[in-house]
Amino acid sequence: MYGTPNFSLNTFLTGISKTLGVAREIIPLWQQTRPLINNARKAYNLIKQNNNRNNPTNKNQNTQNIPEKKDYLKSNNPQFFL
Repeated sequence: MYGTPNFSLNTFLTGISKTLGVAREIIPLWQQTRPLINNARKAYNLIKQNNNRNNPTNKNQNTQNIPEKKDYLKSNNPQFFL
């Protein structure tokens, strides 16, 4: 008795009913969370692109040489140019 499966219409319909009940709960949950998951993927891609842009080892990055600040005058007296 334990080795032979017992198939009946009643057990089959009970199993289908439970499966449909789970599907009724999961489908709306998936529809509500799908935009959140998609936006998280897009945010991750934006962060990854931003990190690649700020990475100094990136060879495509345009660097700008900023001149060093020089102290021309060390006194507070006015300077007149003639």
